Amino acid sequence: MQIKRVTIENFRSIKRAEIELSATTVLIGPNNAGKTAILEAIRIALTRRWGQRGTGFTEYDVHLSAARTDPKVGDPVVIEIEIQESAVSEWPEELHETLADIIQLNPMSGQASIIMRVSCAWDDGEQSYIPKWEFLNTDRNPLAGKGARATNFQEFFSFLPVFYLDALRDAGDEFTARSQFWGRLLRTVQIPDPLEQKSVRIFNLLNAKLLAADPLLGDLATSLSDISRVATTGTPGQANLRVLPLNTWDLLSKAEVIYQNDGTKPWLPLTRHGQGVQSLSVMFLFRSFVELLLGELYRAESTPVLALEEPETHLHPQAARTLFGHVAQLQGQKIVSTHSPYFLQYVPFRDLRVVRAGPDGTIIKSLPREFRCRVPNLPAFAPVMAASGGLLEYDGGLSELVIKGSLPIGTYQNLLVACNGHADMAALHARLRAARDASLEFISDEDLQKLETFARRIRGEIFFANKWLLVEGQSEYHLVHGMAKAMNFDLDEHGVAVIDFANNGNCGMFTALARALGYAWTMVVDGDLAGNQYIASVQARNFSPAEVAQLVRQIAGQTLEHQLVADGLQVELKAILTTQGVPGVAAMDDAALIATLSGDKCGYAAELAAQCAASLPLTQRMPLAIREAIETLRGLP
Repeated sequence: MQIKRVTIENFRSIKRAEIELSATTVLIGPNNAGKTAILEAIRIALTRRWGQRGTGFTEYDVHLSAARTDPKVGDPVVIEIEIQESAVSEWPEELHETLADIIQLNPMSGQASIIMRVSCAWDDGEQSYIPKWEFLNTDRNPLAGKGARATNFQEFFSFLPVFYLDALRDAGDEFTARSQFWGRLLRTVQIPDPLEQKSVRIFNLLNAKLLAADPLLGDLATSLSDISRVATTGTPGQANLRVLPLNTWDLLSKAEVIYQNDGTKPWLPLTRHGQGVQSLSVMFLFRSFVELLLGELYRAESTPVLALEEPETHLHPQAARTLFGHVAQLQGQKIVSTHSPYFLQYVPFRDLRVVRAGPDGTIIKSLPREFRCRVPNLPAFAPVMAASGGLLEYDGGLSELVIKGSLPIGTYQNLLVACNGHADMAALHARLRAARDASLEFISDEDLQKLETFARRIRGEIFFANKWLLVEGQSEYHLVHGMAKAMNFDLDEHGVAVIDFANNGNCGMFTALARALGYAWTMVVDGDLAGNQYIASVQARNFSPAEVAQLVRQIAGQTLEHQLVADGLQVELKAILTTQGVPGVAAMDDAALIATLSGDKCGYAAELAAQCAASLPLTQRMPLAIREAIETLRGLP
């Protein structure tokens, strides 16, 4: 059983957000964008606790904005957790039987789903925030009767336990008898009584021998006996000195993990190792807990949910790069936040959630395989769905129309017509329009697979940027960095990632990826046939002519080298080639110069970029299209 979707309203930085979850979901984005708020919302909803005392909910957890400055006034906090089978009878029979009162069945497919809502609002009478947990039907109304019984929550949580590991993981705290994992593991250890009794006798004998080994210890024990004279209890008392545990539990409670870096290093407790080793040890402790104890403490059919902040903390790049594979293999469902481009390198594109702060609160972008629209299952939808060739289907378990790709205009219009005469026709049209607009950003598995192959080298960098500048090759890659620096718009300082798309995939796919994930972008291409084809590939991604005209710049000459010569940079270019030891430079005509430059693009471009960075006048002589692209970036939000 896994969470399919979380909807959060009015919680911390989030005004409203829907987050689709997979088996392993990775949240990325700048600090204070809302990643921790998402993890906390899931933890709170699935633990039925709002804090240390009772609800523990405070005004600091309520979303505030210019329109809402008093957290006690306005809409409540709402967190909805949706869980659904991916296939009929995926959930075990015992789960179906135990949770029958809250399970909703899709009448068409037979798939089971559960919807739980947690809300919290200020109560004037109680003078506190009052939370409420309830299960919902497919119309999002609270279940009544058996579905509203309190025992349903206890049973539900036993199938879906949640564990939270924040970024400040401390092995010194986690590997103690009171910790959530280590302590529980130790308490399950069963020592046979004969061994327990034999151990106590050995402890007592060895303790006595140690005390007798040095008179100081014996004198100390005698001195401590005076406790009984002060702490009068009505009966004679005595004190002794203990250097060994009294019983096996005392011994186990002090158990610790020791670790050796390699065969030449000493064995040391975890707390004596670096923070990276300590952080990793806590994650693998969680794995041990799940494998050895989860089914015993909860249910054999339970699915743990692990909310994990920054697992790469304190790890060097190579370790961070390989860590994702270990996290993905942990049992259960994982929701992970990260700031590491190395950790991100092997995360599948569809598992990414880009979290950023918007003017009205947190915005979350992803690359879904399908798009959903909450509308009733109108009879007039049936022929439209039947004629869609599998593009459309209806999810009766969640009361949603499912769009599995980009929705063609004709099919969209037929859906609008099917709503005619409905009492909520205007609202249904608005929802369908929003779903159709979202579907136009669809990227197929085939396209993403190409990016997985070509763009692995740069994926970590580009997803942590704010804006993207697409250029054809590495010559332009070098030049835009140097020119932008001279134009007082350093690309690194302003969070701009430069993507040489000819070496990393199709530019149309990158522009579609940027739009879907909310990255501002612009592009520079050559004026030759290839450049025209690149522009066509962008237009084919449902960008309007106006968008293409605004965001794409085309070099006037056939290629960059043609344009550099046309702009009168022969002197500078020949000087660079001469410095690089190219023979016969002085006698080259323009055609020969262009051919020579084209044969070693990176060599001359790196030097020319360095000269541009140090000279604004030289930069101002560079191709207009590149300068305009940099200015476009400066103006993008």
